[in-house]
Amino acid sequence: MMYLKGEKMHIFYSIVLGIIGGLVGVAIFGLSGYMISLSFFEPPFFLIILIIAMIKMFGLTKGAAKYMERLLSHDATFKMIGRLRASYFKQSVNSTEDTHSVRYIQKLTSYFDDIEDYYIRIIYPYVVAVFISLILTVLSLLIDPMLLVLLLVSVLILLLIMPLVISGISGKLYDERNKVEDSLFTQLYHYIHDFTNLFVVKEDRQVNENIKATYKKITKNENKEASLDAVIDTVSLLIQLGMILLIIVLFSSDYPLLIPMIILLLMSFFELAIPVIKPASKYKAVKARVEAVSDTGASVQEDKHQSLSLSNMTFRYPSTKRDVLNSINIDIKPGEKHALIGSSGSGKTTLLNQLIKQSDAGIMPQQLDFYNATVKENITMFNHFESEENQINELLERFELEHFKADDYITSAEYLSLGEKKRMHLIRMYIENKNTWILDEPTASLNTRLRDKIWEEIFQKDTVLAATHDLSHLDRFDYVHYLEGGTIIESSSTEDALDHDGPVREAYRRYRDAL
Repeated sequence: MMYLKGEKMHIFYSIVLGIIGGLVGVAIFGLSGYMISLSFFEPPFFLIILIIAMIKMFGLTKGAAKYMERLLSHDATFKMIGRLRASYFKQSVNSTEDTHSVRYIQKLTSYFDDIEDYYIRIIYPYVVAVFISLILTVLSLLIDPMLLVLLLVSVLILLLIMPLVISGISGKLYDERNKVEDSLFTQLYHYIHDFTNLFVVKEDRQVNENIKATYKKITKNENKEASLDAVIDTVSLLIQLGMILLIIVLFSSDYPLLIPMIILLLMSFFELAIPVIKPASKYKAVKARVEAVSDTGASVQEDKHQSLSLSNMTFRYPSTKRDVLNSINIDIKPGEKHALIGSSGSGKTTLLNQLIKQSDAGIMPQQLDFYNATVKENITMFNHFESEENQINELLERFELEHFKADDYITSAEYLSLGEKKRMHLIRMYIENKNTWILDEPTASLNTRLRDKIWEEIFQKDTVLAATHDLSHLDRFDYVHYLEGGTIIESSSTEDALDHDGPVREAYRRYRDAL
């Protein structure tokens, strides 16, 4: 459990403080109950004052313990989340998943929301509740063995049986919801991006109905989860009421003076135990998520020097009926520079993604990731790539980003312009030092001078594949491929394409005319 490293002591102290605060709270309830019983016999006034003073003193102790407990547990939580995020960012460099997928980001966000409660609502409250329950159970022997049995049964039901049963049911509901939500995201993506095609073939209404049906499944799943919560609350309340009634029936004749104290002690116990039932039932699921995003053992692909190629490749997204790429043939040998051009939505990014899967290349995607961290941490992907601060500062100056320094803190990625992100990402690729670069719109949002500078850097690499609308340096590529509607309609050496009439020459002419 390496993710606990650095937080173990804080969690240990928060548990100790939680137990102290819980026991003091139980003592407050017990003294209050005992004072109620004493008042029936008209005890000396000073005794009542003494009990009230003790209750006040215990109240201050409980408040202080609770404050320190929350302070330590929250500090441990934030340290853990910071470590997990850094670990995830390093891991995502080699991830085979589409880390820019809306669904992927949404799931990751929910993971971190749950992980945020890992210590605060799952770990230490449950441990505290178990310890206090055991202490109360042992102390109940001082009153009557029957009370011990009743408490023991309650503890087993509330803190063991119910969390285990609920864990199994909620786990199934969670898996069902994830499956249905995955399906919904795919359907919505298909509906939004392929609407024109769906409308033409008259399938738009059917897809719309499928989306509505999926929404109903999600609502049904949410209703089941709400019903499960209601069952938990109802069962807990019935156990609480049943215990209080049994205490009154079983001990009213033998221990009438202690009945109020025992009832208040039980209420204190239930106040600790009942709130941890739902969080405790999520322990396995949340623990799995902690391990999932903290797994730094992601495999790193070996450097591949063989050619990148696709042969008669057709591709469509899952649960869709339309091919995004059709009969793609492309072969990129080491040392060659290829341009991929075409109108927006023609499938260029999808084609790049298919080639990225088989390569160990430096990648510049359309969506660029920058995080709430220093410039150096962003450029080196949290030290995944090795580079000294002076080298980074030199590169920042070389790419006209001298207003940044390696140790500057990026408080928000929104403060970076797209042009700054492009150049900073190019520095990241430069440090990564791959033989092959695959780039998606590398010069978008840059002025002419910066575009020329970036192209000069790109053409220094051995092997290049760039999808671009910027045709200012098209003639410097060895080969060009024109993609339209998911099909490569022209593919040849750039020299031949520009010498003969065709879509490449026409696109190049229109680009020149627009300047």
